[in-house]
Amino acid sequence: MRYGFAALIIVCVLFAIPASSIAVELGDEAPALVGVDLDGNEVSLAALNAGGKFVFIDFWAKWCAPCIRELPNVAPFYDEFASDRFEMIGVSLDTEDTYEEMLGVIADEGLHYPVIYEGGGWQTRLAVEWDIHSIPATFLINPDGVVVLKNMRGEEGLAIVRKLVEDVPDFLPPKMTMSAALEDGTRVVGSADITSLADGDYEMPFSVAYYVPSEVEGERGEWLGGDYTLNFSRERDEKGGESIAMSVTPSEENEEEFDVDVRWFREGDSLYLRFELEAEQEVPIGYFSLSLYSPELDGAVSLGSTYARPPAEEEEPTD
Repeated sequence: MRYGFAALIIVCVLFAIPASSIAVELGDEAPALVGVDLDGNEVSLAALNAGGKFVFIDFWAKWCAPCIRELPNVAPFYDEFASDRFEMIGVSLDTEDTYEEMLGVIADEGLHYPVIYEGGGWQTRLAVEWDIHSIPATFLINPDGVVVLKNMRGEEGLAIVRKLVEDVPDFLPPKMTMSAALEDGTRVVGSADITSLADGDYEMPFSVAYYVPSEVEGERGEWLGGDYTLNFSRERDEKGGESIAMSVTPSEENEEEFDVDVRWFREGDSLYLRFELEAEQEVPIGYFSLSLYSPELDGAVSLGSTYARPPAEEEEPTD
């Protein structure tokens, strides 16, 4: 379909990104986050965690329209839900050019949680340390300092945050590693290491797409691809045998039909899923995201999303 929904439209992207880059994975210990908020107070993720708090971290900027669209959900959620068990930290990727406008947004939206601003844009210290290449980028860190949710969006995402903090505080996500690449310049290939998945039946929503530039100079191109659901079943027996079954269902919202190939494969003791979408021409960038439905949280947990470019050409050696 032509993407007018999903994460491709609701994020602002730094296009000068590596072919695959996801540093902060679900289940990882969160990187350090220490800064000074706009009131001059020190903000420390570790200190908040030590106080027994879950911490919601939101990387955003005034110049990012999708970020601004999220704030009417985030601001009232914080006012209602902030407690001795929950805190939020905003990290602004604004620069001096948008600083005053950023302050206006904070006042207009009524953001009452601490916001760290250092003026570096994409090179803001914390954005670099957390490997942020698209915003809004959101993370929920549990009191043990572990990343338990990523990419929470809208009311549905915040409902999952509330459910986890209030009802399932011991929730730990499956440990998975994701990546994406453009192969031969025409195939968007996403992969996920699912070795940690226990036996059972799983529902895994995913999206895969590629960008087609406009042939008219100055006009925006379009994203082609769609949303799908992978139903995955894994069962092992006492003798070491294994049975795996899969089926893929396209979303009813997909306006066009694209052939998406999904398969599993092994490398040594590891089990992987591979998702492939072929473009009709060479494309400059691709996109892949994967989620896992959690009965405990009654919602889909984002495992990650990433953009991919063709591998950079090696420079010719010089004498």
